[in-house]
Amino acid sequence: MKRRFLEYHFPVVLWLVVTFVFSTDAFSSNETSQFIVPALAYLFPALSTEQIDFWHLTIRKLGHITEYFILAVFAYRCLRHEQGDGIEVKVRTITFVALAAMLDEWHQTFTAFRGPSIVDVGYDCFGAVWALWLIATYETWRLRSHSIL
Repeated sequence: MKRRFLEYHFPVVLWLVVTFVFSTDAFSSNETSQFIVPALAYLFPALSTEQIDFWHLTIRKLGHITEYFILAVFAYRCLRHEQGDGIEVKVRTITFVALAAMLDEWHQTFTAFRGPSIVDVGYDCFGAVWALWLIATYETWRLRSHSIL
């Protein structure tokens, strides 16, 4: 039982803690701009201020997608272990991720420099859907390549 928790549930719980930390003021736009903007200016000196701002925002949104992509993989793995295969596991995974994303945005209402955004929930869910699509593609490929004709 303890091994099962560590192997399947703990990654989900740990990643939820990571997402909680990412939704604090320490990762607000003002804070991340202190690192991302100088890096972009150094790597791409020809970019205008508007272009750097655009890429800073893009990197932040890609962070949302990546963060919830990973959460979806961990959640799917955990739920699949508990319930087996099927579309139901995928539906439960996307439901879990959507609820986590909404709670994350709600958490940001309690921070000084962050605010909730339904658009960010969309980015988060896109990351989860992308992960589930890749998982389904892999599972389909695996079934077809290992089936006996």
